[in-house]
Amino acid sequence: MSSDLLLYTDRQEVGIGDVYRYRFTVDVSQLPPGTQELYLRIKNVESPLLRPFYMSGPYSFYVDVRPCKYDEDKEWEETMQYCCDLRPDEYFHAKFLINENSLLEGSRHSWTVDILSQICVTAGPRVKYKLKLGTTRKSTKQREPKTLESCIDVQTWDTLQLWDIPPKDSEKPVHLVIMTHGIFSNVGCDMLYMKERIEKAALNSDDDACNIVVRGCMDNMGKSSHGIRFLGVRLGKYVLRIYDELSEKYNVDKISFVGHSLGGPTQTMAIHYIVLERPDFFENVQPVNFIALASPFLGVANDMPLFVSLGLTIGTFGLTGRDLTLKHTPLTSTEGFATMDSDGKKRSLRRPIMELLPLSPAQEILQKFQNRTLYASVLHDGIVPLRTAALLYLDWRSLAKVGQLRHEQQKSNRDDKENDDTPVDTPGASPPTEPSSNTTFMSNSNGVTGIIPEAPLDKTATAQFFMPHKMVKYRKYARAQVTDSKNPDGSSESDDQEFTSPSKINQEEAKFNPPREASTILAALSVITSPLPTQEYIKYPNTRTDSIVHDRLYHPSELPPPHYESRPFYKKIIYPNESNNKLQEEIAISWQKSMTWRKVLVDLKPDAHNNIVVRRRFVNLFGNVAVRHMAETHFGGK
Repeated sequence: MSSDLLLYTDRQEVGIGDVYRYRFTVDVSQLPPGTQELYLRIKNVESPLLRPFYMSGPYSFYVDVRPCKYDEDKEWEETMQYCCDLRPDEYFHAKFLINENSLLEGSRHSWTVDILSQICVTAGPRVKYKLKLGTTRKSTKQREPKTLESCIDVQTWDTLQLWDIPPKDSEKPVHLVIMTHGIFSNVGCDMLYMKERIEKAALNSDDDACNIVVRGCMDNMGKSSHGIRFLGVRLGKYVLRIYDELSEKYNVDKISFVGHSLGGPTQTMAIHYIVLERPDFFENVQPVNFIALASPFLGVANDMPLFVSLGLTIGTFGLTGRDLTLKHTPLTSTEGFATMDSDGKKRSLRRPIMELLPLSPAQEILQKFQNRTLYASVLHDGIVPLRTAALLYLDWRSLAKVGQLRHEQQKSNRDDKENDDTPVDTPGASPPTEPSSNTTFMSNSNGVTGIIPEAPLDKTATAQFFMPHKMVKYRKYARAQVTDSKNPDGSSESDDQEFTSPSKINQEEAKFNPPREASTILAALSVITSPLPTQEYIKYPNTRTDSIVHDRLYHPSELPPPHYESRPFYKKIIYPNESNNKLQEEIAISWQKSMTWRKVLVDLKPDAHNNIVVRRRFVNLFGNVAVRHMAETHFGGK
């Protein structure tokens, strides 16, 4: 038998949101003697002339290869093979190593290959590719396969099949999980990893509430600029449709929503539509989890550079841009919004949509959810910064103090390392736990509790604090400080000193050093230029430094008095952002005045905005700590 055997060949094409999965199972006992590895060859067959057309494509795709025993949470001894962006007329070569890592049973070995489209802007383009698998690299250049049918078994799944997985027990009540993507994104590819982590967590749980089906609306792909109302109404229609379809087979009695970026406001708009369309929907279906990751619930009017904000306002990104800069666009549809308040008064809809989202009837439904959780990046996310992703109000004082503790811990570790040449093992991330009302911080992967990654204070920090720009910075965070904040040891700080007026600044407050604000420009560039995880990072979870640095329940009673409620008129002239600040404060209070929120802050490397959902399995693996925490805490029965 010739050793140059082409075992399998295939041609496919992928468009926006498309993923194609192959599972190769090979009986190595029927391969030519001495075969120790198989060779995979994938080519993007599009013309190289399409490479510069990034905004209409890009005409590329992501590829990764995984042996059947691979688990991203366990130590691994084999180099993982992937291509983050296979462009037109380029090749990707990989080896299927026949060893214990790929051993399925007996003499059968298995590998999984995922191909995910990188097209993110328009729904029209398609990218064609060729895939070949052979016993030698030379064999992958042959045209026709010379295969033994008993030697290889290939299973394939497309996007719709991967997103149509049934519950693990069809006889028990089913928990429906709806996932919603963000701007320039899609459900099929970009949220696939998170979907499978949720399914994995539920599969390993014996809790009946974890009998889940995960679905995502693909009707909004390529339509990110159409406005939050448009996207939310389409999502609401999808939820009702998929609920009706599933109800014909199963008893669907629970529902959860998981949204990334713009998906947070979009799923809130969907709740508005669902309540108006079917007022009894949430009486028949129990709301369980409302989860948002890096979602701009307060818009981005004050978080973007002026030229970016102006561009969004004048419509360079359609209605969505105006929605995010807190502008009302006249002559737009009001479908999905109630015209009456809960007290029976007529409601004006001539307001920014971000102001309408937390109002009734959605507000009453949000109160019914068992869990309302926000995930936000403390650094490196200039697309949706911390203040808007965390609904403004946080325990900023404790964050700043623990940041100083981190600096002291790092300094101590450096001193110890200089005195001891013995390598120090870094423990892995702590398993997720459910916080009580007094739980403020979690341990991160470095074993330091509740640390906020921030540059240390220098010797002139105290003097600099009394300079005008430091006073302004202090006031900015003082206005968003929750009352009766707790120290990590559970004691209250409110009896010691107030965190309000700059007139009460003392030496302790002079050390206030919050997480530095992320740059929008750098965040946008990091989508293209961000570093990739090293093989050491991928293979050894105990080397990962990404961590959860803050995990706490925030109660309505902790909200401070509104700062912008009664401000003199002249300040509106002096401070150009006064009106936006006032509106953001009102929106933040509307979201939190009647509901408890769990706020989880994570420290991820750039590109933090995409890492927080692990948009691509290996490229964005930095966010695995957030996705794992979300899945196991909310869907794993923990």
